[in-house]
Amino acid sequence: MNISKIKEQALKYLGYQGQSIDIQTEKLINECLDEINQIAHFKVVYQRYPLNHHPLRLHHISLEYDDLITLFQDCHEVIVIGCTLGVAFERTMKKLYLINMTKATIMDAIGSSYLEACCDEYEKTIIKEKRTFRFCPGYGRVPLSLNRELAQLLDCSKHIGLTIQNNDLLLPQKSMIGIIGLGQDKTKKSCHHCKQIEHCQFRKRGQRCYKTN
Repeated sequence: MNISKIKEQALKYLGYQGQSIDIQTEKLINECLDEINQIAHFKVVYQRYPLNHHPLRLHHISLEYDDLITLFQDCHEVIVIGCTLGVAFERTMKKLYLINMTKATIMDAIGSSYLEACCDEYEKTIIKEKRTFRFCPGYGRVPLSLNRELAQLLDCSKHIGLTIQNNDLLLPQKSMIGIIGLGQDKTKKSCHHCKQIEHCQFRKRGQRCYKTN
């Protein structure tokens, strides 16, 4: 696990853009980095599925969204992956928000970065062929409601304890469900089609919410 990259991404989430960090913030970041290995329990489930085109479908699930049609246009198989940091991390966050809001905010950013890093590392062990980037519902113009169908497909509740709330958000909150196309090398994201482009705080700071290299 590359701790420096986790820290770098977390600082981006916190709004830092190359400026120096004060001593107290640096201390809290290092505390969170030390603690997250103790309280986060990365769990993951995945399956490979054939992909049907015209219309774009995965089993009984419609993927007829412009972003996915473009991303998966030359793919005939996908991996659907679900992962979470677990309920212990969730409980820790609830306690922190009651007693130390500053540390809670930092731990939240560290948690998001840590989850992505864990998933990235895991994907390296299961995917050897050409692939697209991991596309998660809510990105671009793909609705969060797709989370529910994908979670049911993987039976996430049974395998990793991940459930879907009424608003289609994931619980525990530090969880993620994504789709990866196989057979096509498209590992770079783009802001062009994102529905948040006009309101994105990352773009206003001259940043991106994803890795650009």
